[in-house]
This record gives sequence, C-alpha cells and structure tokens, in this order.
Amino acid sequence: MDKNDKIIERDLSLLAKSSLFVFVAIFLSKLFMYFYRIIIARYYGPEVYGLFSIAFMIVGLFVVFASLGFIEGITRFIPKYRASKEKEKIKYIINISKNVLLVSSVFFAILLYFTSEFISIKLFHNPDLIFYLKVFAFLIPLQIFSNIYFGTIRAHEKIKANSFGVNILQNFFKLFFIILFIFLGLKSFKAISFSYFIGIFSGLIFSYLYCKFKLPYIFLKYKLTKKDKCDLRKKFFSYSWPLIFLAIIGTLMFWLDTFLIGYFNDAYWVGIYNAAIPLVALLAFSSEIFMQMFFPLITRELSSKNIIVVKELSKQITKWIFILNLPLTILMLLFPGIFINLFFGTEYLPAMNALRFLVLGQFISVMSIVSGNLLLSKGKTKIILINIISVSIINFMLNWILIPKYGINGAAFATFMSLTILSFLAIIENYHFNRILPFRRKMLAIFLISLIPTSLLFWISNFVEMNLVWLIFSGILFITIYLGLIVLTNSFDKNDLMILKKIFGR
Repeated sequence: MDKNDKIIERDLSLLAKSSLFVFVAIFLSKLFMYFYRIIIARYYGPEVYGLFSIAFMIVGLFVVFASLGFIEGITRFIPKYRASKEKEKIKYIINISKNVLLVSSVFFAILLYFTSEFISIKLFHNPDLIFYLKVFAFLIPLQIFSNIYFGTIRAHEKIKANSFGVNILQNFFKLFFIILFIFLGLKSFKAISFSYFIGIFSGLIFSYLYCKFKLPYIFLKYKLTKKDKCDLRKKFFSYSWPLIFLAIIGTLMFWLDTFLIGYFNDAYWVGIYNAAIPLVALLAFSSEIFMQMFFPLITRELSSKNIIVVKELSKQITKWIFILNLPLTILMLLFPGIFINLFFGTEYLPAMNALRFLVLGQFISVMSIVSGNLLLSKGKTKIILINIISVSIINFMLNWILIPKYGINGAAFATFMSLTILSFLAIIENYHFNRILPFRRKMLAIFLISLIPTSLLFWISNFVEMNLVWLIFSGILFITIYLGLIVLTNSFDKNDLMILKKIFGR
C-alpha cells in the first residue's frame, strides 16, 4: 500500500467514523425539527405555519447579510493554517471575525426590528407577521456568534460536538418548548417565536462553552507583526467578500419561491408549499452526514498538495450520497401524497406535484454538492458568485411568470430548473479548475439496478390502497431488492468494502 492509499484509507475511515455519529445526530435533528414543524402546521393550521415560514425566511436573509461571508472564511482558513501549524493566524482570524460581526449583527438586528411593520404590511399584507419579526430580530446576533463558534469547532474537525450542538441540542429545545408553551396556553405567535429563540440561544451557550474549555487557545492574544496581520486580512477578506453576495443571493434564490407565493397569493399557500420543503430536505440528509467533515478535510489535503487523495475522496463520497439518496427520491416521486399526508395531513395534499418537482431538483443539487465544495476549497468564490447571480435571475423570472398562472406548482418547477442549471455549472467548472469529476462508473449500474424495484412497486401500486402501511412495506421491499442487487452485481468497490469491514467487522 503506497502513501496515497494509506492517506485515502485514513481519511475515509475518519469520514465513516464521524459520519456514524453525524448520522444519529442528523436523524434526531430531523426528527425533532419535523415534529416541531408538524406541531405548528397541524395545531395552528396552514396560515400560521405560513407566517412562521415567512418569518424564518426573512430572518435567514438578515443573518446572511450580517455574516459578511466570514463564517465560510473561518471554515476554510482554519484547516489551512492548522495544516501548517500557524495558530497565531487562527487566533487573529477568529478575533477579527468576532469584532466585525458584532457590529454588523447588531446593526441588522436593529434594522429588522424597526422595518418589521413595513415588511409585514407593505410586502406580505399581514400585520400578524410583525411580532414574529420583532422577536426574531433579537436572534440575529445570537445566531451569528453561534455560527462563529460552531464554524470554529467544525474547522477543528470536532464533528461530534458540532453535530450535537447544531443538530440535536437546538432542535430538541425548540420542540420541548413549543410543547410546553402550548400546554401553558400561549398564543401561537408567542409559542412559536419564543421556542425558536430558546433553541438558538441554547446553541450559542453550548458552542461558546465548548470552545472555551476544549479550544482555549483561540481566546488567547495573538502575536503577529503588523505586516502579517495586513496580509492575512487581505487574504481573508478577498476570499470572504464574494461569499457575502454569494450567501445573500444563494439564500434569496432558495427562498424566492416562498417570497413570491406570499406576494402573489397569501400565507395559506405559503403554508401549503412549505409542507413540501421539509420533506425535500430529507434528501440533504446523506450529504449533511459527510459534508460536515468533508470540507475541512479536503481543504487540509489540498493545502498538502494531495490531489490524488482529494480525487478519490470526492468520488467515494459522491457515490455514497447517490446510493443513500436514490431510494428515497424514487419513493417520493412515486408516492408524494403518502409522505405529505403522513407528516402534515390531508389539508396539505395540494403540494403533491410541487413535491415531485422539488424532489427532482434537490436530488440533482445534492449530486453536485461535492463539486461545489471543491470549488470553494480551491478559492473560486467569485466564479460561484457569478453562477448564483445568473441562476437567481433565471429563478426570479421563472417564478414571476409561472406563479400567477400555476401557483405553487409553477414555483416548484422554477426551483427545479434553477437547481438543475446551478448543479451542472458546478460540475463543469469543478472539472475545469480541479480536473476532478466526482462520479464513479458504477453509479450508472446502480441507477439501472434501481429501475427493477421501481418497476415492481409501480406495478403493485395499481392493485393496493396507498397508505402508511403500504409506504413502510414498499420502502422495505425496495431497499431489500436494491441492496441485494448492488451486492450481487459487485457494485461495491474496495473502498466500500474496507469501510464496511471497519464499521461492522470482518
């Protein structure tokens, strides 16, 4: 085994081991967050759920503005300087980020608080939104500093701590307190706003204490010359400033459909549409498992000039994401109504076709996520920014044309087309700059294999009633045939087998 093979085995083992914990953390996160959303949607109805979705969208935009691209800069530069053992530079980056973001987060919090009435009445024609926005305004500094500390934890490859804080702790507190507030008889807007606020605050406390006790050196004074500080600021800001617009426009693109549905229609249809959004987010489950560790890992390997290692890691992670996502994508395309009814109830069934479009778009998007991370690691933030701007314009035009005619289905189709274009741009540009095409040939064989259980389920569905029991049965049947055929056709390669042996033993 040569040096590269040893590094690949080490890094894949690290990814697999961290991913087991991340899998549990994200599973619990989704469980808590889905229960949280389901309680809001079922207990308070589509209109209140729609108001929550709009408020969540708006505060997300303000957080992105206030972040200035620094969080992404932290997650890139810390692994880079860890590889070269330059701790003084790490301390300086964290210190300058905290100072600048304190000012920006307070400014945007005040701005949201005092513009909440204008946004609620003039843009969304709903005064009930005002209270949500005023409470959520106080979240902005908390969310920003929470992101700084969690970004630092992730950049140090402390993935278990990051996953626990981001995925489990925050969402558990949101769920616990929404149930408590409902039991105490609080009104919908107070119960939702306060429970969400407490969840974010718990994340800030945890991330700060973890850094304080596990990474104490980041709080010490840095020792750098004036010239070193100036050079480091230039590099950090040069990387981060495109990410300001990248994050802003990227967030706008993914929330544009919700915004325009609220503008052209009302909060009720925003609520119906947002029944599909968390279901589609299930497809991000597999990528979230690996990406928390993948980005700092490949940044470190690229800094060490281990290109072959990066190429193999990229192909392997993409293959794992593909294998995990394909069954869920097919089941959602075949039986969207069962998923919607199971989670949100029959009142939200008008979102069925929208769910199909969004599922396709999300699947394609997730398959390009490794390419996007490779471009970020390469420092091609300006290229990514141009992509996002171009696709956002297309997305806006499609939404503006389609929503008045086709409602939420038009919005979903616009998002599907936008995600598809953006994904292909990321794949093509990553190959151009890195000469890495993160796909294995066996992925085509796996796709062809999946057509067999898909055809069987489609045929059986003509003779049975669609319900929860059928969904569970069809899921078990599909996965059993799917995995069996993958094994029989030798679609697992040596890296797959090596990781499976490490996890389950020989």
